[in-house]
Amino acid sequence: MQIAKMLKGKRAIITGASRGIGKATAILFAKNGAKAGINYLKSEEEAKKVFKEVKKFSEGILLKGDVSDFKEAKRLVEKFVKKFGGVDILVNNAGNI
Repeated sequence: MQIAKMLKGKRAIITGASRGIGKATAILFAKNGAKAGINYLKSEEEAKKVFKEVKKFSEGILLKGDVSDFKEAKRLVEKFVKKFGGVDILVNNAGNI
């Protein structure tokens, strides 16, 4: 099955999406029709650049917060669901460097 068919209309949260693999994933998903939740913790300027790129192809939302903290992760998911009505895909990519 083609990736575009799999992702079109899906709603995805990508953690650690301000750079590297998360950034590439968010942009790839958007290019193929998915709505992208761009999670970041510290790299706000980088996340804004990813958001700008995502918006060229699909809808997106910036989700600042530490997903290792349950309350913050829950808040991020609730914010995403409020905007897009649900979550179809979760990419757990956040990590410490």
